[in-house]
Amino acid sequence: MVKSTVRFPESVVGEIEALVEDGRFESKSEFYRFSTDYVLNQVLDDYDPETIDYREIKSEVMPDPEQTLGADTDREEPPFFESVSFVRKLALRGKFNDAEDFIDHQYAAGDRHAILLEEMLRLYRADRRKRAAPEPVPDSERERSDHVERP
Repeated sequence: MVKSTVRFPESVVGEIEALVEDGRFESKSEFYRFSTDYVLNQVLDDYDPETIDYREIKSEVMPDPEQTLGADTDREEPPFFESVSFVRKLALRGKFNDAEDFIDHQYAAGDRHAILLEEMLRLYRADRRKRAAPEPVPDSERERSDHVERP
């Protein structure tokens, strides 16, 4: 192997040492090798990581970010941002029930995306109610209107 010297800020080295102490990596060298392989694997299409046990380390250190609690992992869902756009469009048109039906049919109960979409829908509903409610007349204006002389 080729030796390369790289300088890092103390705070970065401290975090790496903490990961080694926690047992996530066997050594700082393993962390540096894994990190380099990980970045190159993300950036280059044809890069094959060379770190020993790369896949095992990755699965332990970096759990799958797409895994959702309470969701059926085999179930196919629409892309999240397309869902956000669709639910927003329905909400802006006042079709809240249609938006709820979409969320219920596209996502499993408890899915983090469903929770976010439902919260977004709740905010649109609250905003619609707020805009629909008559604005209260300040007491000072009410008093002035009571004292207006009528012919």
